[in-house]
Amino acid sequence: MDEISIIKSRINEVTDPSCNQTLGENNSVKHVGIDENNAVVLIVEVAEKEANITKQITRDIAKIVKLDLGYSGVKIEFTKRKVRNKAAKTLLIASGKGGVGKSTVTANLAYALTRLGKRVGIIDADIYGANMPKIFGATDHKLLGNENGKIYPFEKDNIQMVSTEYLVEEKRALMLRGPMLGKVLKLFFQETLWSEEIEYFLVDLPPGTGDVMMDMKNFSEDAKMVIVTTPQESAAHIAIKAGYAAKDLSHDVIGVIENMSYYEVNGEFHYIFGKDGGKKVADELSVELLAKLPITPSDKIICAENEMPGIIYLNLAKKIIDIL
Repeated sequence: MDEISIIKSRINEVTDPSCNQTLGENNSVKHVGIDENNAVVLIVEVAEKEANITKQITRDIAKIVKLDLGYSGVKIEFTKRKVRNKAAKTLLIASGKGGVGKSTVTANLAYALTRLGKRVGIIDADIYGANMPKIFGATDHKLLGNENGKIYPFEKDNIQMVSTEYLVEEKRALMLRGPMLGKVLKLFFQETLWSEEIEYFLVDLPPGTGDVMMDMKNFSEDAKMVIVTTPQESAAHIAIKAGYAAKDLSHDVIGVIENMSYYEVNGEFHYIFGKDGGKKVADELSVELLAKLPITPSDKIICAENEMPGIIYLNLAKKIIDIL
C-alpha cells in the first residue's frame, strides 16, 4: 500500500459526528496529498458544515496524521455533501495519447444526445489542453459566479459546459500540481450551478493516466468510461495501456471509439491512418467497438443530423443511452 493509500485508510476510520458514520462509509475523503512541508492536504466532505463538527473531525484527523503517522501537520478543506440528481449519468471520455480527437468526439456526442431529447453537461477536465471553448466558439466567455462562490456554466444549444480554459488568461497554460487538481475537479463537479434537468454529464479527461483519472472516482463513483483512439498502431498501443490502467483504478470501461477511421471521397474510403486500431483495443480490453468515426475537415464543425458523420454520432448516442 502506498503512502497516500495508508493516509486515506487511516483517516477513513474517523467518525463524522453530524451523521454518526465514518468518513470511509460516506466516501467523504475527496482528496489526499502531501505538500512541500510534509503536511497532509485534504478535501473532506461532511453532512453538515458546522464549526463544532469540523473542529471535532480536524482534531481526530490531526491526531492520526501528526501523532500516529508522523507528518508535520494537516490542512483540511471541508465541503458540504451535495445531493446530486441521481438520474444523471456520467460518461468519462479518455484516451491514451493526445491528438486523437477526444474533445471533438465529446462535443459531437453531446450534440447527438441533445438531438435525442437529452439534456447534457460537459466537464472539460483536460487540465493542460482544454479545447472545448474553441470547439463551441466560446473562447471569450467570462466565468461568472454567485454570492456563495458557485459558478455558472457556459450554455449553448441547450448544452452546458465548464472548462479549465476559463480559469487562466487567454493563451496561458494552467500549471497545477496534484492537490490543486482536486480543487479544480471539486469546482466543476460540486461548485457549479448545473441545471437540475441534466441527464448526462460528459467528462473530457486529459490524455494518459495522471492525477485527474485517478481522482475521478472521488467525484463520480458510478461513472462509465469510453476510450478514444485512432487506427494508428502507436495510438492503439497506448490506448490499450490507458484502458488497463482505467480498469486497475476500478473504472467501468464500456467501449472503444475509433476516431479518424477513414476519409470518404465520392463513396470511396481512404484509410489514411491505417485500419482496425480500434478493434484491436476493444478486443484486448474485452469491450465493444462502439463506433468508427470518419475524418472531418475541422474540429469546430458539429456534424449535421442529415450528414453521414451526424448519423454515426446519433447511432453512437443511442448505444451510450442503452448502456448507461
